[in-house]
Amino acid sequence: MSRRTLLAATPVVLVNVVAFSGQLAFLRDHLPWVPAGQVLMAVTLETIAVYLAWQAHLAQLANDSALRLRLAAYGFALLIAAMNYSHYAGPGWRPTFVAVAVALCSAASPWLWGVHTRRTSRDRLMAAGLVEPHALRLGGTRWAWHPVRSVRVMSAATWQGITDPAKAIGAAYPPDADDERGRDGAGRSVPATQTASAGVSAGVSLPGVREIQRRRNCSPTTAKKIRAELAAYERSRGGAFHGTEGTVPAAQVPAGVPPQAAAQPAPAGTVPSANGHPYA
Repeated sequence: MSRRTLLAATPVVLVNVVAFSGQLAFLRDHLPWVPAGQVLMAVTLETIAVYLAWQAHLAQLANDSALRLRLAAYGFALLIAAMNYSHYAGPGWRPTFVAVAVALCSAASPWLWGVHTRRTSRDRLMAAGLVEPHALRLGGTRWAWHPVRSVRVMSAATWQGITDPAKAIGAAYPPDADDERGRDGAGRSVPATQTASAGVSAGVSLPGVREIQRRRNCSPTTAKKIRAELAAYERSRGGAFHGTEGTVPAAQVPAGVPPQAAAQPAPAGTVPSANGHPYA
């Protein structure tokens, strides 16, 4: 027997021992049987609910229906608890300490088995991937200062099955969707027109726009404006805006640079400058 099973069985055994002792003490005074018969009667009364709870436990672990067995266990436990209560209650079923104690022990036995059953069953279902893990938990500070945003983050995380707070916040509020203006490297706001002008002056292509969008933290709407200005700029120079990854427009190839070298893609994460040299 494992340590976990032993710890789970201990409270069930103890409550049944107390309930059995209460039944046996009453039967000794009111049942004119031999002592062995009195013990047998007490054990029988207190083990019916335990047996039904055990069968419900096995059924649930086998992924079978256990509702009727569990309800039967609760029903018998309540009946035996009422009998035990009547043994020690005052006149008119007035509650006494002993009456309440032995009744609770009789009634709690199948419920305690159910607690252990649900825990064991959920562990098995979790290991088999048949149930979802615990949902996302946001801190109390976020709920206090940003209740509306917290609700939106929880909604997105619950539907997408995200349990990491940072990923859930990023899913509900992407970095480039907070406002219509970008931000420079120091976190200062930069107007969209200024961001677009920077893209035009650099003569970057579509991947360059994406890099500007990432660096400036601008929205997709702003990126479209930048793309439109770049396309107009390219047409005004007689070129075409094709969006080739990290390349420099032909009109901006510096003198003395072979065309093959100018056509080489710039390293990932760089934006070509106005003189054709990539910068980070």
